[in-house]
Amino acid sequence: MAQTINTEVTRTDARRKVTGTASYAADMIPAGMLHGAMACSAIAVGSVTSIDTSAAEAEPGVVAVYTHETLPDYKTVKGFYAGGPGSSSFWPMEGTEIRYAGQPLAYVVAESAAAARRGADLVSVEYSESGAAIHMDPEESFVVGAGEDSEGMILTKGDLQAGLDGASQTVDMTFTTPFQHHNPMEMFAATAEWRGDRLTVWMPSQSVRTLRAGIAGAYGLPETSVRVISPFVGGAFGSKAGITPYAMLTIAASKAVGAPVRLIVTRPQMYTVATFRPETQQRFRLGADAEGRLTAFEHVETAQTPRFDDVVNPGTHITRAMYACPNIRTEQRLSRSDTNTGGFMRAPNEMQTFFGLESAMDALALKVGMDPVEFRRANDTMTHPTADVPFSSRSLMESYDAVAQGFGWSERGREIGSMTDGDWLVGYGCATATYPTNILASNARVRMQATGSAYVELAAHDVGTGTYTIMAQVAAARLGLPVEAVDVVMGEGDLPVAPISGGSTTAASAGSAVHDGCMKIARQVAEVVSSMAEGPLAGVDPSRVTLDDGTLRGPDGQSQSLAEALQMVPEGEVEVVGTFRHPALTPELIHATFAGGYGTAGPVTPEMAMFAFGAEMAEVRIHRYTHEIRVPRLHGAFAAGTWLNRKTSHSQLMGGMVWGMGSALHEVTETDTPRARFLNANIAEYLIPVNADVREVRVEMLEERDDYVNPLGVKGIGELGIVGTAAAIGNAIHHATGKRLTALPFRISDMVSA
Repeated sequence: MAQTINTEVTRTDARRKVTGTASYAADMIPAGMLHGAMACSAIAVGSVTSIDTSAAEAEPGVVAVYTHETLPDYKTVKGFYAGGPGSSSFWPMEGTEIRYAGQPLAYVVAESAAAARRGADLVSVEYSESGAAIHMDPEESFVVGAGEDSEGMILTKGDLQAGLDGASQTVDMTFTTPFQHHNPMEMFAATAEWRGDRLTVWMPSQSVRTLRAGIAGAYGLPETSVRVISPFVGGAFGSKAGITPYAMLTIAASKAVGAPVRLIVTRPQMYTVATFRPETQQRFRLGADAEGRLTAFEHVETAQTPRFDDVVNPGTHITRAMYACPNIRTEQRLSRSDTNTGGFMRAPNEMQTFFGLESAMDALALKVGMDPVEFRRANDTMTHPTADVPFSSRSLMESYDAVAQGFGWSERGREIGSMTDGDWLVGYGCATATYPTNILASNARVRMQATGSAYVELAAHDVGTGTYTIMAQVAAARLGLPVEAVDVVMGEGDLPVAPISGGSTTAASAGSAVHDGCMKIARQVAEVVSSMAEGPLAGVDPSRVTLDDGTLRGPDGQSQSLAEALQMVPEGEVEVVGTFRHPALTPELIHATFAGGYGTAGPVTPEMAMFAFGAEMAEVRIHRYTHEIRVPRLHGAFAAGTWLNRKTSHSQLMGGMVWGMGSALHEVTETDTPRARFLNANIAEYLIPVNADVREVRVEMLEERDDYVNPLGVKGIGELGIVGTAAAIGNAIHHATGKRLTALPFRISDMVSA
């Protein structure tokens, strides 16, 4: 490959973003556009007994006010956890029923955004209220699905009790994680414009194909009649993955008033009109022999879900893949409460489950009397513990060795509380990070011209991770062009199919389709030039011509640059559609993706288990008198196959670790429990790390080759960095103080008794 791969390449869209010329979905203003606003429920459970819109309708600038009784042509779609593209299975404004606080009850259309919001404030609603519970009750939980082993939700290997009975040491620990919300900088928004039976929707989205297919299906339109545009996404983290009620309400309102309508959701409303990370409880029972080898592993996860959806993001599927053990049992449970539907939030199951797993592993290592790193080394495995297939690559201990050297792990005091610096108690902690390598089908249109330029088009998305740059890099490397000579177009639903920007799939799946397109261009050009009477490749069997760094090479050393060969093609350009179809993708999964769904294979296939791995270490300092918690150092080493762009990869991993610090010390959605509502529903009181919190964050990226995962050898990294951070910090707190914290986030009040 040319030197555009595994190098530091500045984002191709960087200047546009910092100068404000990059257009986001809500920047689009069609002619005659009106503005929308929602009035939302003040109660959590009950019904609407009356709704008075007269004051809102009389407000200057208000054009129309719609309720469940008056909004025509309001369509809904099946919820994701019921097998559809919607963010929820319950759709507001279909009737009088109220299922959660903040549920939309009325939609106001006005000439200005201010008038629309004033109108929404003037909508008067009377309720019949019932009791509500916002928190789950793990004692009233149920196993996901039907049957003893529904989709692996209960799994048993060996004899768990025998493994516990035969262990030298055991731990039985329960950990809890709170509600968390995404809070992207870019607000949720939707703009809809109807022109007859043709609809255009501008909306920040992680899956424009899903939006197009779902909206078209809801309205009975051919997909070619629906255009979805999302050129850039200003942060998503899972919150912009499905079709939301606010989008369908905006589409219906636009159709009803006969004009384009734009809705920008307010910050408080963002907590209830999309998704969030549900709260969880993790129970681990582990046993180990005197040499530190696991003899028993049990993980029971209970996650919150609403009354009307089964939100299944199974963490047990990941924890049971980590360490060698002969006796394993995992169980996935749900517990209902009165909220809107939760969903994906970056590392949707790994973050909370690895907080529990890696904290319990640390506790067991200490009971056995082993260094926590060496304890993990004793239980490392190159074979998936329950699927009994080899890992396609697994550089876990290489990651530990690398991070330990740079961090200075050997200087860690063996005894708890043995490290101090004046009035500060100092602790070192470590934890494993992993993320599954998920696979989806993808296409990409690639065109190369004899002028020395190339074009790449696909329905992928840039959610802030540098996708425009990465796709250009792949094409440039294969075609032998500079990155700036490749123009990439994404973020439109009518472009060639690409997967959802979620599950850390885009670089691997979409990038492999771009790679395939470039190889097809080379084959077509080789067929033309080999058939000519003259030229370096004249008379060569085109099937034996290879492409290497933009150069066509024959079997006997003949060569010609692809750009020069392309000048011999009569049309002066070649356009192809590249495809990525991993052998693990069944026809049913491919069809699901092309139908606008999520046809995901992996991480375990009949041949291999595919995961990225990393190791994280944290230094914490606890003030002896004030009990404040500081994290002056976070180090991580990661192995994820081929690094396409070392600069953007470094940013992703560092950002994940910083977010992990936030989950450990800051981030929680507070609740008004009696009223069953989210309390700190704004970006001011929802705490995240700031510059003063983040001192030294070091990232080391290990070289790793994996030829099984895809042609590029790429694994996803967008969600990898966050996975081990909270546990590493918690383990460091225990090393400093002897206090084992089992609930996120860690607070000063938790340390008072330390």
